[in-house]
This record gives sequence, structure tokens and C-alpha cells, in this order.
Amino acid sequence: MIQQRVTGKSQTEWNPISFGFHPRKDVVVEVSDKQLSSDGGLIAIWEFDNQIGFTNRFSKRLCDKRRGKSRHTLHEMLVSRIYGFLGGYTDQNDHQQLRFDPVFKIVAGRDPKDAPLASQSSLSRFENQVTIDDLKAIIAEITREWAESFQEQPSRVTLDIDAVDDPVHGQQPLSMFHGF
Repeated sequence: MIQQRVTGKSQTEWNPISFGFHPRKDVVVEVSDKQLSSDGGLIAIWEFDNQIGFTNRFSKRLCDKRRGKSRHTLHEMLVSRIYGFLGGYTDQNDHQQLRFDPVFKIVAGRDPKDAPLASQSSLSRFENQVTIDDLKAIIAEITREWAESFQEQPSRVTLDIDAVDDPVHGQQPLSMFHGF
């Protein structure tokens, strides 16, 4: 619940506004000295994601090759990485702390008091098991859904591709991209 500030003649009052972000737990946004999470905005994205089912469909396209070697589901690890990117945490090392974050636990479908999410090493193994065929299947599904979303097929589609030069040095992942 979010508390809305209402200023009266004699004092300031707080009126709650409820949201259905989490079925088992109230989400409270309020002024506090404690630093619980700085990523509360991800909950609104999570709510939208649940409505369109994007990460659910995405995770169902992946094959779990670990066969019980991890206590974390593919869906939880996928959500950790996607929401990590959305929150500006592109480096897996960030997940060593984010795995304890209550917002990241909520978007992964857990209670904030539950055990930590997957560690950096588990997320790395997860990412390394995804194949080109997995990615092609996901891209094909997204493209098909996008094309079917039009009531009337457009006569032309313009792809606005960002060609920002982002140079890297050494053998970093994704260093094959360049500014040409």
C-alpha cells in the first residue's frame, strides 16, 4: 500500500492507497530511515509483466539441463537477470547482494523472508546453458506475437536501430559489437 499525504488545517495525515502487487503480502511504500530496497519501481514492471506473461512464456521456452542440480528454478534465475538489467544491474556480480533484496524476491515469486535467490555463479551457469536455438525460438515467438498484434497489417515497418559506439577493450563478453 502507498500512503498518500493529505494536508489539513491542523496536521498532515496519511491515507493509504492499495495495490495488488503481491497476493500474499502488502507492499508498503513509505518514508523510512531504513534502506530496504531502492528498486521499488520494478514492482510496477513486474505487475505489467504478469499481465502480459512475458517472462513466463520466455522461461517455458528454455530447457532445464541441470536436472535437480540447483534449488533455483529457471524462471527465478531468468527473472533475476531480466529485472537486474531493468534495474541497471548488468553485471552478474551485483546479484551477490541483489539475491537478498526483498523486491527481487517478490518479482521472482518469493516472499521477502524466503531464502536468498541464485548467486552469481548459479546465474552464470544458467546463462551459459542457453543455446542459440533457445534464443531463436524466443525471438520467433516474440516476432510472431508482435505481427499478430496488428488488427490490420501495416504497409511498412521502420526499425530504428541504435548505432551508438560503445568501445570495449580486451576479450570482454559482447566485444564483437563496434561503431561501424
